[in-house]
Amino acid sequence: MSIKLLDPQTASKIAAGEVIERPAGVLKELIENSLDAGAKTINIDILKAGKTLIRVNDDGCGIKREELSLAIKRHTTSKITKFDDLNNLNTFGFRGEALYSLAAVSKLKISSCQSEKEGGAMLEVCGGEITAEAAAPAIKGTTIEVKDLFFNTPARLKFLKSDNVERAHLLRTIEEAALANINTTFNVNTDGVSVYRLSAEEDTEEGLRKRLNKILGGELAKNLLFCQDESFGFKAFISPLNNLCASRDNQFFFINKRPVTSKVLQQALYKAYQPYRAKEKHPCAVIFLAINPAEFDVNIHPQKKDIKFAFENDIFNFLYNKITETLLAEQEVINTPLTEEISFESKPVQIEKEPIQEAQNDEEQKEIPLDLSEIINKHLAEKNKNLFVNDFEERKNYCAKPQSSQNEQAELTQKSSDLPKWWQGPYNYLGQIHQSFLVFENPQGLVLVDQHAAQERVLFEKYFKEIELGNVPSQPLMFPISVQMPSSTLEQVLNYKDFLLKIGFEITRFSATCLMVNSVPNILQFKEEDLKDFIVALPQDLKADEVNLKYKLIAMRACKRAIKAGEKLNKEQVEVLMENLKKCKDALHCPHGRPTILTFTTTEIAKRFERT
Repeated sequence: MSIKLLDPQTASKIAAGEVIERPAGVLKELIENSLDAGAKTINIDILKAGKTLIRVNDDGCGIKREELSLAIKRHTTSKITKFDDLNNLNTFGFRGEALYSLAAVSKLKISSCQSEKEGGAMLEVCGGEITAEAAAPAIKGTTIEVKDLFFNTPARLKFLKSDNVERAHLLRTIEEAALANINTTFNVNTDGVSVYRLSAEEDTEEGLRKRLNKILGGELAKNLLFCQDESFGFKAFISPLNNLCASRDNQFFFINKRPVTSKVLQQALYKAYQPYRAKEKHPCAVIFLAINPAEFDVNIHPQKKDIKFAFENDIFNFLYNKITETLLAEQEVINTPLTEEISFESKPVQIEKEPIQEAQNDEEQKEIPLDLSEIINKHLAEKNKNLFVNDFEERKNYCAKPQSSQNEQAELTQKSSDLPKWWQGPYNYLGQIHQSFLVFENPQGLVLVDQHAAQERVLFEKYFKEIELGNVPSQPLMFPISVQMPSSTLEQVLNYKDFLLKIGFEITRFSATCLMVNSVPNILQFKEEDLKDFIVALPQDLKADEVNLKYKLIAMRACKRAIKAGEKLNKEQVEVLMENLKKCKDALHCPHGRPTILTFTTTEIAKRFERT
């Protein structure tokens, strides 16, 4: 094989791939150019998730008429003149590749004006070739339109994701820019619909909080803790310990207003929350640092997102200590338990032999954890008694009523060949330990059953079977539940809309930062908080094919829905739970892999008492 010099067109398309991975990469470059030009207002219009059009208009300093054609050439920049300038760089762009790359893989139009006296100029480029030049209105600023992205590289176009996913990346890019530059106004439209109207704010705690409120949503933003320090120009908004999130999507890191990805910063954040954080909860964090450009490198990645610090340990320890100090200072006013773990050390073990009586009055009934569906029942009972399912009654009945008739159960008991290998009956129920573990005697010895894990397995298999059969009845909510989130996250959730509808969830867009949940599966009962967490966490936790998504969904919800540790069960409920467990394909493990049953043989117990 001989070595050849690539032709300019091929070389430009390859170079574009290094800078522009998807429409969001285009938008990022254009916004950064506007900010570097000193824009105070940036107007953004997007059509078809950026594949058809991305238009960015600003009121910045503009480009000289005679330099407009030079702007689309490779390695042309106004940001640096020599290599040493990189050590004092205070702009976003500097390599001179953005417009050159855009022009190579799209139909590009640039209109710009530096002053009304000189007038404006317009330039059109198609696939890297200038196709038109003309005068333009004398309106100070620059407008760049990128049409038909990747029209001449169809292989690149083919690998773009769905419109929802690409829109999510576009909106995330805007959210990052808007959080880092709160003194700039951002007006954003997608497919003719207004998504964001973010007016300029003062660079203060109050101003930042106003913008956070519009991007993250009021429910999340209002409780964030503010902290700052002169060292490293540190400012941050972070979650209080009693208000963590179900998703990592609400984490933003900025170095000198540049949105960055950094394992050092993320690990420092999680290390600070580690003693208090439940496994499936994540801190919201918007963290700003100001660092000498010579002390970190943004040029290790084509999109300049990943960075490398010259002093990783110092920045890690600083951030960890500051966040820890803020959390500890707020601990005095936090009384909410951080985990649902049960301690067995404070109470003596008690085995209850008598059946538990049902609650007889309202005060006793209040101790039962009610979920969202029960609240809805109270409002709807008079109009339609059959529309909703009372969660507690359903759960209690599911334990109290066998899935098959008594004759069928007796027949199953008689046919030993039909019994699973693990079944070593008869099981003589003795009672509960801490209302969490069921105690039985069988011919082999002593048997302990984790009531939560066992019921979780029973419900999981029931739910999963109904989904596989396409037989999941949907339960309309009398009062739809609103779920607030950043617009970028909302687009990611909507990417699952059709699949969610198949399994009983109906969601609709209410606004740019709010979804409405109108229906939930009849077999899954939710508390409102659990429902919101489930919806927000979808993009993060369920990025898999449909089979894995179904499994994770049902396992997660079965866990929330199952009998909890600490609930009293009577003898009849226990016996039916064991009968239902007997019918499961995998009765010995919950959907998360934890054991449901432990057996202690008479021989093992005798040895512990030093008997032969």
